[in-house]
Amino acid sequence: MSESKASTSGDPDHHFAPPSPPSDTDYRHARWPRLTGSTGAPDAVSSSPVLQRPARTRQTYTDPRRIVVVGVCSSGKSTLVRSLKERGYNARAVSQEHSYVPYLWQRSRPDVLVYLDASVHTIRARGRPRWRPALLDVEHERLSHAREHAHLYIPTDGLAPEDVASRVVTFLSKQPSA
Repeated sequence: MSESKASTSGDPDHHFAPPSPPSDTDYRHARWPRLTGSTGAPDAVSSSPVLQRPARTRQTYTDPRRIVVVGVCSSGKSTLVRSLKERGYNARAVSQEHSYVPYLWQRSRPDVLVYLDASVHTIRARGRPRWRPALLDVEHERLSHAREHAHLYIPTDGLAPEDVASRVVTFLSKQPSA
């Protein structure tokens, strides 16, 4: 019965809704998780359980500064954040390149903003063989606000992950801690 309905509409997938348009209000992935207070109740800023982390999992960092890493796809954001966390830094990546919100990185209230860049050739070599220059241009446009405000800009072409992390740590050691 459903086959006859599909054939009359001319579209076998007519029952699927089109994707919703991008939203400028989806900031959840750009925020630092809210911690619960000593009573176990959520702090007054947010009552969303998605953004809360239990007090017992609070991590102490040797460097209290909030370090936010932004950059184009396959520039090494996740690898850098992992390396910085292993060294005791309070770091996180913001996937700004996927957002239409130019100031998304600011939602994390960073003390230090690190911008990682990569060329099309590097991106292709890092597992995205069909990456097109037009996609990189779109990401650069989306990241332009972050690039203008970055404290440190690192083109990661030809650099090993350890070299990128070393450059960031060297930069941070020369900056006064909060």
